[in-house]
Amino acid sequence: DDPIDAFSVHGACGAWGVLAAALFDLGTGVDYFNGWSGWGCVQNEAGDGCRSGAFGEALGANILEILMVLLWSGGMSAIILVPLRVLRLLRADDDTQEKGMDVVKHSPNKAYSMDQKA
Repeated sequence: DDPIDAFSVHGACGAWGVLAAALFDLGTGVDYFNGWSGWGCVQNEAGDGCRSGAFGEALGANILEILMVLLWSGGMSAIILVPLRVLRLLRADDDTQEKGMDVVKHSPNKAYSMDQKA
């Protein structure tokens, strides 16, 4: 349940941003990569030209970053939420669910009351 679309904004768009940073790098060619070098390509070890294969390395690093963020956030969420689910602390009781959270927890009931005049 994601009532405020946090995953689509922060998760999916964030992953796309990380991936797009490597995919749309304005490098010298398909095999080269600019990265933090500005408009110049990442130099080879000798420093006299562009390093071949840098685009693949950068794309692989960005994909690995996305996977690690997913593993980290998913793992930390599971560590917190699984025990709460086992202890049944994540759901309201049946009576509260039947009446609705607005009626039980939020008083006075004004948000959805159609019979009262404003």
